[in-house]
Amino acid sequence: MKRLTAILTITSLLLAFNGRAKTESENTKVVCFGDSITKRGYNLVLEETLGVETVMAGVAGNSTSKALRRMQRDVLDQHPDIVVIFFGTNDLRADAPKVYVSLKDYKKNLETMIQKCESIDAKVVLCTLPPINIDKFFARHETELYDKEGGLSKMIENYRNVAAQVAKTQNVPLVDLNKELADQPQWMSHDGVHPSKEGTRIIGQLISKELRPLLTK
Repeated sequence: MKRLTAILTITSLLLAFNGRAKTESENTKVVCFGDSITKRGYNLVLEETLGVETVMAGVAGNSTSKALRRMQRDVLDQHPDIVVIFFGTNDLRADAPKVYVSLKDYKKNLETMIQKCESIDAKVVLCTLPPINIDKFFARHETELYDKEGGLSKMIENYRNVAAQVAKTQNVPLVDLNKELADQPQWMSHDGVHPSKEGTRIIGQLISKELRPLLTK
């Protein structure tokens, strides 16, 4: 009889815990803050995978500098529990002076974004920029200005390394999409920059892995 009572008690506790965990997940709001890659909708994968509420705050053409101007409205005023910060592809646009952000300012902008999130007690997940197909990229961009910066491949590496450094110094989880997607060419659409439909799902799954532990903290 005592054994049966113990089993029933443990079962009740497990059911209560699972119910509470589900409720906590459903009550978690995640803001996905980024550019056109974010706008493709990986946030829907987070909703499906983790059961969280998401806000898609991706704007095409945004660099970190442009995004900071809308951060109060699109991120902080949403009262998120977690913010996914995902920029870099536009920041390195050496051929677009109104968009380009130097490595020094890119680092400063990411740090500012993280600090603003933490000021409202929101946790942060930071992403590196994904790979770029150089041949397809230069089918519509001039190479000269990128060559002055050491070439596109070197620039991609530099911006990726800065994001990784910021994640380490600010003690936030990193989703190294540049590394994770390198061996998954199916993630990329025909334009060599944006994700395919499958790529959006892959990105969402990779981000979900880093988000999941934050749901229980």
